[in-house]
Amino acid sequence: MSFLPATHGACYEAMPANNEARSLAGLTSVVVTVAAFAKSFVPFYLIGSTPIFAATSALGMALIAAGWRPLWNMARQLAGIAIVLTLFYAVVIVSYFSHSRAEVPITYLLGILIFHGMFIIFGFAAARALKAVLLVLLSAAAIYAIWIIHYAVKFGDVMKGNYIDDIFGIGDRLLYISFHQNIGLAVGLGALAAIGLATNRIKQVLAVSALSVVFFLLFHIASRTALVGILSGLAFLGFAACWDRSKKMATLVAIAAFVAVTVAGFAFYQREIHGNNIGPDAPDAMSRTIQELENPNPGLRIPIWTRTLNHIASEPRFLPLGRGVGMYPVNEGYGAPDWLLHPTEGSKQYPHDVHLEMLYETGIVGLVLFTILTVFPLVVPLRRWSEFTRSERSAIAIYVFTLASSDVSGAFAYTYTLEFFFGLTAGIIGMKRIAERKTQGAQRTDP
Repeated sequence: MSFLPATHGACYEAMPANNEARSLAGLTSVVVTVAAFAKSFVPFYLIGSTPIFAATSALGMALIAAGWRPLWNMARQLAGIAIVLTLFYAVVIVSYFSHSRAEVPITYLLGILIFHGMFIIFGFAAARALKAVLLVLLSAAAIYAIWIIHYAVKFGDVMKGNYIDDIFGIGDRLLYISFHQNIGLAVGLGALAAIGLATNRIKQVLAVSALSVVFFLLFHIASRTALVGILSGLAFLGFAACWDRSKKMATLVAIAAFVAVTVAGFAFYQREIHGNNIGPDAPDAMSRTIQELENPNPGLRIPIWTRTLNHIASEPRFLPLGRGVGMYPVNEGYGAPDWLLHPTEGSKQYPHDVHLEMLYETGIVGLVLFTILTVFPLVVPLRRWSEFTRSERSAIAIYVFTLASSDVSGAFAYTYTLEFFFGLTAGIIGMKRIAERKTQGAQRTDP
């Protein structure tokens, strides 16, 4: 079973062949990874996240243009997924001009096409120096950890009531009460990156030991999106390892895990929701979840999901092609969204689940194409899991982390890290296919 359909023509090396090429690939990976997180990394907010985002994006595109040949060769190995990608964004465009144009500004569509395309390319290019990406993620997590420890030593617990304190000195409560998600996502990604960088026994022990600290921090600051993400990433690593040994065993384990989670969730709901045991100031992730389940506020996640599903079910005529890209906040009464650098009130409103958002706005056609795209980086590596290195497996787990977090808190138009890590895993697969083709070619010429 091959990674790669047969291809013809000249082949440029995908892997850096000399010191100059390796330096260019490493620099490109660092720059584009910083660009992907420039708008969500809180310390950048203090010194100007938009200029950093613009500068690193421009530099990243220039570096990619300077080393485009190996990227083109990698892309040639992924013709099938490139077709699905083209079809999906064609559906997005058709959806906009068919249903959304009168309500949603064209800049919203352009923001999706330009930034999604840019970050897919950024992730694809970063695959050529994967360890540089992991080091950037680990560094970001370390900066947050140092900042939190410094604040805790100086002022005490970072949680005040139900929300994180202003540990960065922002001064605007509407901003800093949501920074727990930015912190949680960065720390969770850093923990998975550390596993990929653990090249010897001591580093592996340290990386695994750090996970318990990371779980405690995410739970304490109520970063539930990050908790879902890191649990999903680790679960995928475990499932892939089982699948590599025995597909039957992996299937049974997956079914057992699903049943256990379902039963535990139902038991949790019955015991805690009807027990009313949580006080109003309990700030951890479980307490916040219980409070939200008890709270009828329509702006909370579960009421949003329920309302969105009810709208979809009650209007079956929209099932094939949806209601139009960007129409969710319009239909909810918040007004039209716009692109990230020109936000509106409508830009803050979305279903908090990218797959649900695709069903609502682009219908079954868009959802099917989007699902094929998002599943591709998971299914292909499972076929040859043993041939992936530790860092490559870590990168795939990071993609799972991002995908899972996007399905509990993501917005299709603005979740650029999903596109970045999709491109990263696609690039890894493209490089694997090139390596396999070269090996097959060497075997055919060996007398």
